[in-house]
Amino acid sequence: MAPLRLVQISDFHCTKITWNPFRLFSKRFLGNLNWLLFRKNRFSLEPLNALPKLLKSFQIDRILLGGDLTTTSLKEEFSLAASLVKKLPAPWIAIPGNHDQYTRLAERQKHFYRYFTNKRTIQHKADFFTLKDHGIEAHRLSPHWWIIALDTAPATNLYSSTGLFSEKQEAFLEEVCSLLPMDASILLFNHYPFFQNDIPRHNLIRGPVLENFLRKERRIKAYLHGHSHRHTIANLQPSGLPVILDSGCSTDREHGSFNVLEIDDQKLTIDVYRWNGQWSLSRKEEIQWTR
Repeated sequence: MAPLRLVQISDFHCTKITWNPFRLFSKRFLGNLNWLLFRKNRFSLEPLNALPKLLKSFQIDRILLGGDLTTTSLKEEFSLAASLVKKLPAPWIAIPGNHDQYTRLAERQKHFYRYFTNKRTIQHKADFFTLKDHGIEAHRLSPHWWIIALDTAPATNLYSSTGLFSEKQEAFLEEVCSLLPMDASILLFNHYPFFQNDIPRHNLIRGPVLENFLRKERRIKAYLHGHSHRHTIANLQPSGLPVILDSGCSTDREHGSFNVLEIDDQKLTIDVYRWNGQWSLSRKEEIQWTR
């Protein structure tokens, strides 16, 4: 059987500055200020606009959108992100990041899911769980491979961008895994890394609980995330954890990156693409599955 080919890309940070006083009477005021003072010259949509042409030359099964597609959860930002995603040449699976549920109103009204509800058919018991309603969703990628997506990005206070792996979500994750075939191989897809950040207000709350689950559930072969803007490939299989893949920030002018993953039952091959005025292959790594 041909290997799976996936694109892992994250952290678009599509931005539309608003001066509407009703919209600014929220966390968006700080978000806009941060963008104007620090982020405006760092991020560009040029790398995203160059992606469709490049990806058309690949044979891609799925594109994994790792969250933070917007900056302050404005409908105009979601519309911009959706217009860019529409140009991509393969089906996608999207999860929200903290910037996609930036305010309590955006989270309560589920703005993200109005634009990025993943398409699928109900063919398995695990398919009844959805990101929108349960914070978890399983997708069958091939007869043997599955991906479980998590929504761990609740709205937070003014100065926090923490995520939460809740007790309820933990129970759902255990149930979904129990419904999957015993011989399944699983990718776990979440915006947040499970390990603690050097900046506490960026952490995933109950991240250590998720880490313990990853040690226990040996069918999870790789953990895919974004959020940190630090491209990472870490083979933690010798320590009882899965392979860790952070695709980095796709729109960073100087350090933009994304991954092309080729997966079969023996190994994972990672092609790392970097942005330097254009996308180019900068690194290739092969990891054997040992857990």
